[in-house]
Amino acid sequence: MKKQTIFLLVICILSFAGHLFVYPILPEEVPIHWNVYGEADNWAGKASTLFLALLPMLMLLMLRIIPKIDPRGKSYEKHQKAYQIFIILLILFLNITLWITNALCLGYPVPIERLIPIGVGIILLTVGNYMPQLRTNYTMGIKNPWTLENEWVWKKTHAAGGIVFILMGLCTILNGFLPTPWMAQITVGIILLGVLGLEVYSYLLFKSLRDGTKE
Repeated sequence: MKKQTIFLLVICILSFAGHLFVYPILPEEVPIHWNVYGEADNWAGKASTLFLALLPMLMLLMLRIIPKIDPRGKSYEKHQKAYQIFIILLILFLNITLWITNALCLGYPVPIERLIPIGVGIILLTVGNYMPQLRTNYTMGIKNPWTLENEWVWKKTHAAGGIVFILMGLCTILNGFLPTPWMAQITVGIILLGVLGLEVYSYLLFKSLRDGTKE
């Protein structure tokens, strides 16, 4: 974890330093949101990009502190590989997002409507692949009163969650290749149904345990 943290911290520092270098030539108003066609539809002052540039470092610091303050911090030793991969993907994604934004602000034709969904999809796909490895904690995974109450419910829910997140990731990646309103609506619908379905599934598992009908 220490070597990984140093590696990511160096990337974050270099990215932030690079942003400070291009900051003076950024336009006074920069886009902060784009529609499914990659067209900017919301704007803010360029000072807002400083937060975007600092965000990877702040997230890295927070994610390194979390295992030390989580009441179930020992679980991170059991799912350390999954947690490390999640940190790497998230920090790299945040830094890449910063430079996609910078490129667009400077007038380069970057297909943000394709790159961002593909990046998010890769994260969901990877999280889904490692989700069954997660052990009970208060920070990462499907956390609700039923999964946190019982380890069996947690394991069964996260086994199903792995499949659901992989499907959500694939759909989100497809949305990057088909950046249309109907594909975006389908993707959002699948994600909402997937999250709601996992909540219901975990409740039903806990209910079967409580009622003595556990299989």
